[in-house]
Amino acid sequence: MKKLSFLLALLSILLYSCKNQDLLDPQTSTTLNKESTFADSVLTMRFMYGIYSDVSFTFSYKRYEGIFAGTDEGAGEGWGTLSGPTQPFVMTSLGTMNPTQTTPYIDAWNIAWRNIRRSNVFLGNVKNSPLKPATQELTMAEVRFLRAWYYAILLRNFGGVPLIGDKLFEPSDDLNIPRNTYAECVSYIISELDAIANVLPIEHLPQNYGRITKGACLGLKARVLLYAASPLFNGGGVSGNPELKALTSYPDFNPDRWKQAADAAEAVIKLNKYMLMEDNVTAPGYGFSRVFLTRVNTEYVLPGMLAPNKTLENRLLPPSRGNNTVESMPTQNLAEAFGMIDGKPIVDGGPIAKSPMYAATDPFKNRDPRFNYTFIYNETPWYNNTTGKKDPIFTYDGAARDGYNVVKNSTGYFWRKMMSDNSAQNGGSNTDRCFPLIRYAEILLAYAEAKNEMGDVNTAYEQLKLIRKRAGILPGADGLYGLTAGLSKDDMRKVIQNEYRVEFAYEDHRYFDVRRWKIAPLTQNQTIYAMKITKTGNTYTYAKVVATPSGNANHVFVESNYLFPIPQTEINRDKSLVQNPGY
Repeated sequence: MKKLSFLLALLSILLYSCKNQDLLDPQTSTTLNKESTFADSVLTMRFMYGIYSDVSFTFSYKRYEGIFAGTDEGAGEGWGTLSGPTQPFVMTSLGTMNPTQTTPYIDAWNIAWRNIRRSNVFLGNVKNSPLKPATQELTMAEVRFLRAWYYAILLRNFGGVPLIGDKLFEPSDDLNIPRNTYAECVSYIISELDAIANVLPIEHLPQNYGRITKGACLGLKARVLLYAASPLFNGGGVSGNPELKALTSYPDFNPDRWKQAADAAEAVIKLNKYMLMEDNVTAPGYGFSRVFLTRVNTEYVLPGMLAPNKTLENRLLPPSRGNNTVESMPTQNLAEAFGMIDGKPIVDGGPIAKSPMYAATDPFKNRDPRFNYTFIYNETPWYNNTTGKKDPIFTYDGAARDGYNVVKNSTGYFWRKMMSDNSAQNGGSNTDRCFPLIRYAEILLAYAEAKNEMGDVNTAYEQLKLIRKRAGILPGADGLYGLTAGLSKDDMRKVIQNEYRVEFAYEDHRYFDVRRWKIAPLTQNQTIYAMKITKTGNTYTYAKVVATPSGNANHVFVESNYLFPIPQTEINRDKSLVQNPGY
């Protein structure tokens, strides 16, 4: 009997128990079965937490690195040598993904399907548990959300996939299951979210922070509908084959999809539950930096729960802070997307005039405060385990340990976002962070984007002003926070797209945003640049240079890479599955 790997372990169930230190920290048990699990209320809840435990798997580093390094944001592990054709960075940056080389997308397929099955096991058995009826109803709503979450990940990565509903398959079942259309998948996800929204609470008790709320449900709905309204999926599928086009997008454009997306985002706003985390008193944009370092905050619509850790610090901080190999670095391309504290860009040619504040001889001065909380650049102070205090990190050419041409394939920058400057790989404190799976800033920008596409440019202005005010950008005499009055819909679209790039840098958005907007051929077929700083005496000079090695600095985008390929192993098992276009 043919079996799809996403219908894992037909006769066995993975069970989880929670350690005291983290509600969602799973531990596998092999001594229990379905009957004993759902005969016990504690074990039933632990099984649900097991489904929760993978909710932020898209931040799993090997996948995460391959995704963001496959954009103009960063240079990932293997940058320079580009050895090994299966490295995630190599395939996403050079357009060489194929169905037989399964990184970096195989986990998006396997983990999502594994948890869809777990969800169905839970939903099919929780009614037999000793949980109180009200608790059963609540947990079923949470698990239906989680199932929709994993389906939404599949949809974003692959387009339409098989919809199996509540089905639990037996060995005798026919497991040749065709893909559902993109439209059917969107409808299913939205119908599931609509069905449970009013069952879920606005907030849980403090000890249950991180469990699914009504806001998370409405937030996922807003994201799915925003993607569905976007050019790639709203009649813009890249295949000329009618069957493939229906599997990977809506066949026809419908402008009403933008209204559906706007309404969904507005529903989150009208909850009056969330607000941007703002603090421009401690320092400009300080609230932006605290979002990622404050476990419980007003901005997280859906946090990916973690125990205090050094996961990012151990991989991304420079050698002087304990890392022998820096696994990725941001690019000069990304740095140039950040404007100045007056809200104006540092380059000419866009819908907003270049800032008069920018000086190429002092490029880090007076930048958009989000720049300072996204990048480590020359002379950024950071905890030093050797001295026990914050000392400058030097990135200039030849600087000991962290300098350009000292760090292998340096871009002149290191990542700072989501990391605490009181922590280092070799010392300091753990960082008490959660991953930003959905945050309120995304809802505001989604609302701005959808309303702008509907022709309501004024509403887009209002959302952008909120985002920029929190960022620490100066309001200016006109109160527009650097925006130019009277922008057209087309010009506002460009501004919104850049705001996404800046606000959500390094948050698992850019790779998918440029594809849903269908601008990837422009953003991905690019040369990757670095910032080389030369020190002469006490004076620095700055040069934008092609990132090393120059022969491999050009990223490549091919049309098939709008979506990931379905793993060939799945195509071989299930002849009814149709491969994505171009593979």
